[in-house]
Amino acid sequence: HHQKAREIAGQCMVLLKNEDNILPLKKDANVAVIGEMAKNPRYQGAGSSLINPTKLDNSFDELMNEGVSLEYAPGYERKSDKPAENLIAEAVEIAKNADVAVLFVGLTESYETEGNDRSHINLPPIHNTLVEEVLKVNPNTIVVLSGGASVAMPWADKVPAILNMFLTGQAGGS
Repeated sequence: HHQKAREIAGQCMVLLKNEDNILPLKKDANVAVIGEMAKNPRYQGAGSSLINPTKLDNSFDELMNEGVSLEYAPGYERKSDKPAENLIAEAVEIAKNADVAVLFVGLTESYETEGNDRSHINLPPIHNTLVEEVLKVNPNTIVVLSGGASVAMPWADKVPAILNMFLTGQAGGS
């Protein structure tokens, strides 16, 4: 069942942008993996739709399993909207020396949950700030989005690649 979930997740992701064929990642690339959602994915909705997966993949582990040369920084605290200058500074530092930076951002459970209508289509401000700050030091920035709804992407014309994962379930990470 997990293999079937992986196939379905792969078919549900949408590559919104891929300038200069930056994706797929080059085998020998030094990659900065940034964003808490790389290790703790947003893979399902919130509220009554919560389920317990039989197995849960995450992109960080899958990249490690593939032998990708990487450094990781969380970039933000998923359960907080407060500015995290120290986390952004750490992310910027690893992005400076990387061939490519892959940022995992998106709608957190507090931004998208059952019983609350959204009054805007913005990502958490810390996520947008993180993208903008990493772009200042590494133009080879790939954004991987998670969430169940449309979002504004004020940085979309500046990044060479955007992959929208949506909420891909337990096997989305692989």
